[in-house]
Amino acid sequence: MIALLGKAGPPDQALARAMLAAAPHRGPITALRTLGDAVVGAANRPGAADETVSVDGPVIAVLSGRLDNAADLRRELAAAGSAPAGPADADIVVAAFRVHGSEAPNRMRGCFAGVVTDGRALWCFRDHVGFRPLFYRDDPRAFVAASESRQVVVGAQSSEEPDLDVLVRIFYGDIPADTPAALKGASRLPQGSVLSRGEGGGVTIRRYWHPEELLESARLSPADVVDRFVQLMEQAAARSLTGRDAISLSGGLDSPTVAAFAAPEHVRRTGRPIGALSAVFPDLPSVDEQPYIEMVAERFGIELHTYRPRARALDDVESWCRLFGTPVPIVSVPEIADNHARAGRLGYDNLLTGDFAEFSFGTPVHLVSHLLTHGRWMALVRLLRAERWRGTSTRYLVGQLLSAFVPGGVANRYLRWRRLDAPHRIPDWLDARRINAEPYRTDLIPSPGQRWLRAQHSGLAGSTITMEADEVIGASVGVTIRRPLADVDLWEFFMSLPAEVKCPDLRFKNLVRGMMRGRLPDGILDRRRKTVFDEHVMTQVDYPALQRLLVEPRHRLPGVDYGRLAQRIAQQDLNRFDWQWAKDLAVTHAFLNAW
Repeated sequence: MIALLGKAGPPDQALARAMLAAAPHRGPITALRTLGDAVVGAANRPGAADETVSVDGPVIAVLSGRLDNAADLRRELAAAGSAPAGPADADIVVAAFRVHGSEAPNRMRGCFAGVVTDGRALWCFRDHVGFRPLFYRDDPRAFVAASESRQVVVGAQSSEEPDLDVLVRIFYGDIPADTPAALKGASRLPQGSVLSRGEGGGVTIRRYWHPEELLESARLSPADVVDRFVQLMEQAAARSLTGRDAISLSGGLDSPTVAAFAAPEHVRRTGRPIGALSAVFPDLPSVDEQPYIEMVAERFGIELHTYRPRARALDDVESWCRLFGTPVPIVSVPEIADNHARAGRLGYDNLLTGDFAEFSFGTPVHLVSHLLTHGRWMALVRLLRAERWRGTSTRYLVGQLLSAFVPGGVANRYLRWRRLDAPHRIPDWLDARRINAEPYRTDLIPSPGQRWLRAQHSGLAGSTITMEADEVIGASVGVTIRRPLADVDLWEFFMSLPAEVKCPDLRFKNLVRGMMRGRLPDGILDRRRKTVFDEHVMTQVDYPALQRLLVEPRHRLPGVDYGRLAQRIAQQDLNRFDWQWAKDLAVTHAFLNAW
């Protein structure tokens, strides 16, 4: 998806085509639409319509992704006297902006990013959570927007070069939602936001989604909570299905919950069982979840495909960095790509995951201090009694109560004094002052009465780099990635629940665990041990790649003692914290090696 708004007349369509060609993995079938001083364009693979352009008219639009509630929006807009002029989702976008203006994206559901223009002004937007990317640049010649930062650089007719300041920020984890692209000159539009570029010039950005306003606003009976959850999960699963679907299935709570609702709906629609793709680790018993996965597959009649991951985190790292136009921290890109490519080879074009459950379902961290500081005495007493009944120590609960009276700065100084701030997580080849530039427990910084509330929407505060990479990987292999547990209506439902309802005790996800009783096998719901993938992570350590990328590199990042790191690589004694930092540093240098 691309858009250009010229400042001295219509932009050259050849430049628009060059922007689309800069992301060939999005497909060879292109469409352009011109109106006034603007041109928008889309690219698709044969047989797919992942990007759409509206019909000609006084307003045009381009959309990446799809609108899950397209049918509902069509009916509502027709009733408002603004029926979409064409069959594409981009036509719905035009009609929605005509009726609702820049508030229109908040009425949309799904994974999407788009641009709307009347030929003189222009509006860009991203979905609520940020699953679809959008980058832009405003310079004296034109305003440029696109799905990928490289397309923006091409549209701005500038040369590719890395933004070293951004690379340092990415490496050290200082990446808020509006972090610029790693390619210099391309800005990132934050999720849940609308950008306006007016006729007179100038760019304004505002958030259209404010889920924090919903916090603890619902007043539902226990039965109503269950009924509403079931209704919204059924809706979220149905919205995510295409007919050629598989679930990325694990043995935890999250993806089996998705399976419980998606599997029967898939059978109802197609008459065929839904598929599942699962990584198994028969040689690593502490990691392997195959018995639990098979339990879920048998329960719902799922067509299960298992595989032992062989891809390693630094495989083809330079190629991935070129594709993304950025280093991607934290995740193992080759393993994700292997998973998505396997799904495509099996004939699936849509992969459902259980991602984002921890943000949607909420967290009980700071629950005790929240109830205490807000005077919810009965709820607090019930919580403390329940915790004592299930064996939580009195000392721990007293500590939770006292935390309501301790300022965050004092708490973090105490943690550092007691060396409880996990100093072992900082390698001896990194400057600890940079790692500790932010307090170890940033969740303690707000006042005690705000900590639990802030934690409920913490998933919307950071950059979407890893999700953007996942979307590009999917585009490159012809598979879309859907996360039903991040459905906006479901997320807002959990946001609205009072703290004592959302978190009936201090165990994570326990409300959902209770609501899924009878729907999921008891063996899943009663698991006491959470799978930790440390053993698998350590099989990924790639000393030859680290040697090639980090010993005598052409570029050097501040805060890294490359001499000491070279010694540790030669000794081959990295622990899991060393490896995670070294892997992200190696990815950064692989990106820089293009220059």
